[in-house]
Amino acid sequence: MYDNIQTIRYMGNKNKLLDFIIPEIEEITPEGTIICDLMSGTNSIGYALKSRYTIYANDVQKYSECIAKALIENNTVTINQKSAKKDLEENYKKNLEEKKYNFFYKTYSDTYFSETQCLDIDSIRYAIEQIQNENKKNLYLTVLMSVMCKVESTTGHFAQYMPKDHKRVIPLRNMNVWDEFLEKCTDFKTIINNNMQNKSFNLDYKELIKLDEIRNVETFYLDSPYSGEQYSRFYHILETIVKYDNPIVSYKAKYRNDRFMSGFCYKSKVSNEFENIIKFCKQNNSNLVISYSNKGVIDCEKLEDLCRKYYENVDIKTYDYKHSTQGKGTNELLEYLFILRRN
Repeated sequence: MYDNIQTIRYMGNKNKLLDFIIPEIEEITPEGTIICDLMSGTNSIGYALKSRYTIYANDVQKYSECIAKALIENNTVTINQKSAKKDLEENYKKNLEEKKYNFFYKTYSDTYFSETQCLDIDSIRYAIEQIQNENKKNLYLTVLMSVMCKVESTTGHFAQYMPKDHKRVIPLRNMNVWDEFLEKCTDFKTIINNNMQNKSFNLDYKELIKLDEIRNVETFYLDSPYSGEQYSRFYHILETIVKYDNPIVSYKAKYRNDRFMSGFCYKSKVSNEFENIIKFCKQNNSNLVISYSNKGVIDCEKLEDLCRKYYENVDIKTYDYKHSTQGKGTNELLEYLFILRRN
């Protein structure tokens, strides 16, 4: 059983695969060394490893960096229901009346959330912004994102919303965001403290691997997008609540206009993206562990060829499991783990 805190609902989340992935990383990585998660998402892998290693977490999305700052960088600050009321309730109620923060209320009412829920989201976000301690701020933001994923009027992501009178949506729209927020805070009453200088980055991996501090990484872990669907399409709402930058939005789904587009989602680019990382890790004399799917954009046989082009010692493990298709049921998938040892 590995350390794990449920945060956001996320496509490809590795929470259910920790027993499959973590032992393989641990086997090739001496305790106390540095592990870098190149595309950390919900940070479930980094957090599961945190008690035994220094963790570097990176993701190009700001919402992922926020979770990493709360769970990976942060070693000492915790929150709970009592602290949330003390820290936030006054300013939360103030914004309910004054609507100083009202972007969600104006933009998303009766889309992904009800009008009342949008005002609650704005008001909690306003209260969080007044917090001076950055670790505590990121913890509260992580809780808010988690609650938004719980009450959303969708099939499981933010690529589209369901009609407000849909029978599945009605109970979701009746959920009280503030009450759910307070309850969720209890999940963060303890945080793993590894007494190490963990770090979070908010970069495209191409920029991350240019940094000198990355040279000391013992093992890199890569969990790139598997499908042709861009993650920024599914989680634009979370990016907006963290940045709260009043973005220009477009289309019925009200997407941000600055969404990041990953090369891993294009058949014409995915091979080069993988090769860039594999080649760098080899040159850096680091181990590399790659999670991928038999239904990914690139064939696993071709990915294996790329691995063996640079590494002599390549092990491949597989795991059968049911994968959520974000509202379309589940698929039987074969999860691959490519384990590239530096020697």
